[in-house]
Formats: sequence, structure tokens, C-alpha cells
Amino acid sequence: MTEYPSWDLSYELWDALDARFEQVEKETGWNYQDHLSTAPGTKLGGYPGWSQDSQWPHCPACGMPMDHLLTVESTEEYDPRQAWTPLEDRDVRWEGAGLSLGGLGGVYLFECRTCPGRPFAHRFDS
Repeated sequence: MTEYPSWDLSYELWDALDARFEQVEKETGWNYQDHLSTAPGTKLGGYPGWSQDSQWPHCPACGMPMDHLLTVESTEEYDPRQAWTPLEDRDVRWEGAGLSLGGLGGVYLFECRTCPGRPFAHRFDS
């Protein structure tokens, strides 16, 4: 499956796609933000699953937005995000790593892939 921005989706694109999002939710019961945009849990790459407003860091060397590298979350799976679970695993009880990062939040690591030394930064989201 492919991830798409959640809180990072521009207002213009959100407005252009809103009718499609409503149609999908009406047909499936899944809404874009909670079920279809970002995969839950600890992962490499993709988009951060921000629980608050997005806080993309900028590279201190070149000033460009950094790339998302890694998410470490307190929880791995919960019912509203079942859209990301393969059908054959839907009845499996997921055991997380037992992490408690703030109010069940996550830590996001970022890097600049173009600057020497690949500068990195992190953000905490709870």
C-alpha cells in the first residue's frame, strides 16, 4: 500500500479531493485521515502519522525540509487503522513493544539526503 500525507495535505488538495473522500467514507466507512492516509506504528519512511499539527524540520545547512526517515510509536495497531492490516492478519492480536512515549505518542526522525554528513533532526508528537 502507498501512504499519503494526513495533516500535511495542502488545503488546496484537500478541497479538490474532499468529495472523493466523502464518497469513499460513505461506501466503505473508512475516512481518509483516520484510516487511509498514513500507516500506523513503527516504520521506516512514508509519512509521519502526526497526532498534532505537523512540525517538519528544515535542514540547518541548506534550509530545505528534511525527509522522514523513521517513526517509533507507542502503539502498533488499533482498530480504526485496520485498513493497513493485511486481510489474513485482521484477527491477529498485535503485541506492541510496550513503549509509552508521552501520551501514547511517537518520535519521528528526519534526515537531509542532499547535504554532506546527512544532518538529522527529530520531533516528538504526543
